Amino acid sequence: MFFSMPKRHHYVPVTYLKNFCDGSGQLQVFRKDDSARPFRQRPESTGFERYYYSQFDDEGTRDDDRLEAIFSEIETKWPTIVTALANREAMFEAAPHIITFLGLMRVRVPAFRDPAELHLGHSVHTQALLMHAAGKLPPLPEGFPDLMEKIQVTIDPQKSLEMMAHALNDMGKLFATLSFDVLHNASDHAFLTSDNPVIYYDPRVPTPAMRPYNIAQDAGRIELLFPVTTRMVLRGRSRPRRPDIGHRTITDRKAVARINRLICRFGYQTIFASDTREASLIAGTAALSPVAQLDRVPAPEGGYYAFGQFIFGPRPDKPKWDGLRERERKSAAPEAPADEPEAMP
Repeated sequence: MFFSMPKRHHYVPVTYLKNFCDGSGQLQVFRKDDSARPFRQRPESTGFERYYYSQFDDEGTRDDDRLEAIFSEIETKWPTIVTALANREAMFEAAPHIITFLGLMRVRVPAFRDPAELHLGHSVHTQALLMHAAGKLPPLPEGFPDLMEKIQVTIDPQKSLEMMAHALNDMGKLFATLSFDVLHNASDHAFLTSDNPVIYYDPRVPTPAMRPYNIAQDAGRIELLFPVTTRMVLRGRSRPRRPDIGHRTITDRKAVARINRLICRFGYQTIFASDTREASLIAGTAALSPVAQLDRVPAPEGGYYAFGQFIFGPRPDKPKWDGLRERERKSAAPEAPADEPEAMP
């Protein structure tokens, strides 16, 4: 008898995490919800969710492999790129692959998909409130005057998969405007990474007032950080503009600590390290993550617009969409032969 194992879909690729392991091939994993108790784990055993990229067609048939295969093809180029960056080689030809990898690492993670689904739910809820106020919905049960405000709207996770494609295109355009340097770490402390490793922000804003991904593109001030290995970070900046990737060596532990602090701050649920020397720094940023702040603003024509922006705050609970269970049931159910009548109840 054979049993099918649940499909693990990594949102942080194994080939990426291998560059942050210790000498035995293990990661130190710090959960933001319990950062005081890190544990060791192999890259294959972390940074995934079951059926995270699965899609369903209109008949309820589930496809577990199509998106995973596309991502795997892109990931296969990454080890060669990392070696070339470490050797300080010219990267003209590989630049499009680097941009694609960066964009994908921003949109495939829960730090993107969770806020996207929460924002969609917020928009639907706002529309329902407007319809209720206009008398276009059935009356509420007596004794529950604030029921509409308390309704939780759940969103099909497939919607955030669809949003990934549009966001990836936007990310590619943004990243293509930046000049990149590789910062080679020659200090005695290693770079960290997280389950949300692509971070960018307005560098003019002090860290306490910083909002994640909140940039003024018209002003042309953007800084991006992406940890590549424990010894390299890719930095993108809107100024100065250069055609190829530059290289700098940093030896100052304070400079490494600043980068690690930002990496931890932008981490969503998990920080990955090769050792525990940055445990106190990780603990100091564990209470906050980049999350969506959802608001409603008055519309000129009446009613409200649903509005969202990223802030640093505690991660909210995302309402669970139960439709996945029904879809899986339909996908697993065998079809009745066409020439047999349906059974009578």
